[in-house]
Amino acid sequence: MDNITDKWSTYELALSTLAAEARSADAPTLVLFLRKKFPTSDVRELNLAVETFIARRQASDKLGEWAAQGFFSLSLLQQASRLSIARYRASFFTGRKHVLEIGTGTGSDTAALARVVEHVTTIDGDPEASELAQRNLALQGITNVTFLVGDVQHLIDSLPKTFDGLFADPARRTKSGERFTDGDEYSPPLSFVMSLEIGALRAIKVSPGLFVDPCPAGWSRQFVGCGEECLEQTLWYGSSIVDSSIAVTDRDESWSPPQDDRDVEMVSEIGAYLVEAHATINRSQKLGLFFNEHGAHLFDPDVAYGTATTALQRTGLCTSYKVLESLPYAKKTLKAALSSRGWSNRTEFKKRNFPGDIEAVRSDMELPKHSHTAPFGVVLLFRYHGKPWAVIAERTYE
Repeated sequence: MDNITDKWSTYELALSTLAAEARSADAPTLVLFLRKKFPTSDVRELNLAVETFIARRQASDKLGEWAAQGFFSLSLLQQASRLSIARYRASFFTGRKHVLEIGTGTGSDTAALARVVEHVTTIDGDPEASELAQRNLALQGITNVTFLVGDVQHLIDSLPKTFDGLFADPARRTKSGERFTDGDEYSPPLSFVMSLEIGALRAIKVSPGLFVDPCPAGWSRQFVGCGEECLEQTLWYGSSIVDSSIAVTDRDESWSPPQDDRDVEMVSEIGAYLVEAHATINRSQKLGLFFNEHGAHLFDPDVAYGTATTALQRTGLCTSYKVLESLPYAKKTLKAALSSRGWSNRTEFKKRNFPGDIEAVRSDMELPKHSHTAPFGVVLLFRYHGKPWAVIAERTYE
């Protein structure tokens, strides 16, 4: 790995001062505190020290224990891949000799790749990001990485032709933090990255909300989740990944849709159970096929719940709810139904395509405070038959 320079002495001194003396986690307060401590210092470095100090408190959960001493800006940490996702994706590159990474960021994906390949060359257009990533990899004892700084669109022709893999994580937000909705607004643009013929195996991290359709020949889409959320989408070239497949990395769960042209079977009414699929499956736009494969059916093309006559086996990819009552939503009617059951405020409220605010609905129900013996359940809110609808249910654990 390239030698790390000692050029940010003010940043490091400010960080150590915050660690020893800060009594607040409020960014404006911390900035003011540092400006009083270091009145002639570079304000940019002081601001970055505050961001790093705050980011370290959030980073361990996302990146691992080492990150409590890591180097980040808040925006870099926000775009960084979770540890389980970075390791999962890197595993496909195991045994490669030299992988090119575009978009170093915090170095989270860089580190995962470096652990399974012989060497990584990583490029970032932001010198600050590259500096921080170098420090992060040094903390982890990783030495088989070459860092380059510059615009990859200008550097690409001068790079070696020996790469046998490509991973790209283009910037997907504006400097103010707003998400780009068009892949060609990414930096570098998605179309540029997809045009690169580098290595037999290529992966590009994009927003889960960007649906590349149709998927170009040789490419496949994979939606990747952690916990209950769909956090990322990876575009793969030259992999065994089936198009529109999903993976939930912290649960070691995956699913690939059938590749034939079978139709989705639907039913017309809500049955004995509602079924909720993981958010990655919703994103894949293969929800009906998933339900059919697991013994459930869609009952409305605009409702992202399935229904079944029996409870589905509980997995990390779906949850079954036993339907106790199904009714058009009206505040008074729902409140009376919940009151008659004696349900407490531990009751869970969930919504899909429902016009009301979920917390406002919860407040309107005026449920009593939970006690050790009080019953509780789940209320699922959505639009059905063109009107707001409520299902009163309980979770099943089969």
